[in-house]
Amino acid sequence: MIRKRVTNHASAAWLAAVAGAWVVAAACRTMQGGSASAPTGISTTIPGPPASVSAPSIRVGLLTGVERAAIGADSGVVVHGRAANETGVRVRALPRATFHSSAAGRVLLLETGDELDQAIVAPAAPAEFLQSDATFYRGLLEVRPAEEGRLTVVNVVHLEDYLRGVVPNELSPQAFPQIEALKAQAVAARTYALSHLGDYSSKGYDVCATPSCQVYRGQSSEHPLTDRAIEDTKGIVATWRGRAIHAYYTSTCGGHTEEGGAIFDDDAPYLRGVACIPERSSLHAVRTTFSPRRDLPGGPETPHDVALLEALGVIDPSDATPARLEGIPTDAEVRAWTGRLQAALHRSGCDSPVSGALARRATFARHLVASACWSERAERLLAPGDAEYLSQAEDTGKLDRGERQALALLVHEGLVSPAPDNMLRPDAALTRAEALALIAGVAEKAGAPGLAQGELAGLAEGSLSVLHGEAADSHTLDPGVRLFRDLDGVHAGASELTLSVGERVVYVERDGRVVYLEAEQTRRGAAADRSSRYYNWEVRMTPTEVAGAIARYGSVGQVSDIVPKRLGVSGRVVELEVVGAEGQLDLKGLQVRWGLGLRENLFVINRETGPRGEIERFVITGKGWGHGVGMCQVGAFGMAQAGSRFDEILKHYYSGVSLSLPEPGAVAVRGLP
Repeated sequence: MIRKRVTNHASAAWLAAVAGAWVVAAACRTMQGGSASAPTGISTTIPGPPASVSAPSIRVGLLTGVERAAIGADSGVVVHGRAANETGVRVRALPRATFHSSAAGRVLLLETGDELDQAIVAPAAPAEFLQSDATFYRGLLEVRPAEEGRLTVVNVVHLEDYLRGVVPNELSPQAFPQIEALKAQAVAARTYALSHLGDYSSKGYDVCATPSCQVYRGQSSEHPLTDRAIEDTKGIVATWRGRAIHAYYTSTCGGHTEEGGAIFDDDAPYLRGVACIPERSSLHAVRTTFSPRRDLPGGPETPHDVALLEALGVIDPSDATPARLEGIPTDAEVRAWTGRLQAALHRSGCDSPVSGALARRATFARHLVASACWSERAERLLAPGDAEYLSQAEDTGKLDRGERQALALLVHEGLVSPAPDNMLRPDAALTRAEALALIAGVAEKAGAPGLAQGELAGLAEGSLSVLHGEAADSHTLDPGVRLFRDLDGVHAGASELTLSVGERVVYVERDGRVVYLEAEQTRRGAAADRSSRYYNWEVRMTPTEVAGAIARYGSVGQVSDIVPKRLGVSGRVVELEVVGAEGQLDLKGLQVRWGLGLRENLFVINRETGPRGEIERFVITGKGWGHGVGMCQVGAFGMAQAGSRFDEILKHYYSGVSLSLPEPGAVAVRGLP
């Protein structure tokens, strides 16, 4: 790859010569003075330090405008610099190098008193990393004078090594461990760096190390998974008509990205707003010949509980008729069900000390906890005071200690709740439907071995493929498979399910066929970035708070309203008018988000008014985090989960781009010829 950079400093030539000479092997390096802790003399030639930065390299501004900079390495450092009015380069071998700005506006090396135009620091041992500001870095560190008597520290590093310190900080491999998403991030970060080389040339570096460019934390933040993503995409760049694109990316786009021109005043044809959804090839439909019995009592939970327990072999199909479910279970039925539950859990079970009247609510709770071997859980894992706290109800006095402990545990596990009138009704009789709902809840909480889980890998005719870790298993679907949606904890039976690759599924297999299939889905919808914690948010602001927030852009006096004037293709507010007693203020693009202090431009406004109709508070409900242009990072993760490759992800978010190694001279540098 060819990189293009402009430097306006007069000493750039000798710096380039030094950096170029540092490809010389350590064996060829000559130093005067012998001891690593003693300063050397002045060299009239440029020796080869024990490190190298080969092309393509990039200059990253690490510390800008600082008063002091300290640089070290385990075996010491080598400092190269030219003093004023000298033709040679001073070479110093030191345990550590500390720099201040001198009165003459140069770089002062405190350990030796040298005043240098600027300095380049390398580790004394080639395999070591330099350390500055508690962070380790590959490559070389350059210290140069900055404005107002301060210093700037620049990391000169190979482009691919730079990415190793960027990608894990822009898309966490721990939170988003999908290799195809991380590969897409690697290509986007590489492309962004190449298309923004020279942005800070007047300050002596190419890109900054903050979110204003790309977050860079050096060698200290590297991770094996992102290293693999960078290596697998080595040199690949997203291009438009042969030139590296401005590869903007955003954390969470809220389901749809925005046109570049609406946010950045960048009308590049590849920065088009697109829906953030998985590819249709990742969607699969599964149907059943079974017709859900919607006349079952007990609401939508009952069919799920009954179907699950039927599939696990806890109950017989004859137990699931509407008439029987409305009735009261016998003690024999309850004992048979709880006994079969232990078999489904592959556990030996525990003897229950409870006898008689097992259909009584409190008695049933104690028997269920005891037979499931949860009595010890209740005694040891409920903290002191938990039983009283969790079982608070108007009729708690009817419970003995064992019943109260059992009910408190079931409340703790989310299986029992007081009625709306705060009554537990411990003496009331349970119906079979209610008893089976509790038994099914215990089966799910305990994680019955027969209740398998995994990520959907795909569906073929009559076959279900499920991913467990790195391996996918294929399972035959029973034509009458019971289908359910788990919609954030609410189960609904279905005759047909549309599933996305990567969605979590729960299933029961019996006699070689999947007889029960449940898909965990979300009320957030189908967007690929729906897993983000910032997918939805809400901010409440008073008119006074709005006035304070927009002060950086202007004042309108007492704010009376904020009105969206123009929307982008994604529904983002790309122009906003703030109306006040002293006039109006228009905010455009990023000013909207920054002016109001919001996470995103994608929002709607509601107004809370006072008794005279005046606005007391603006309620701003929005989606997403970031500027909303280019690749959606959490969306890339969602697409990768659904089976998309990194090239498909990039071409989805950057319209019409190509992925290739750029031709010589094809790197576009913004603001430069």
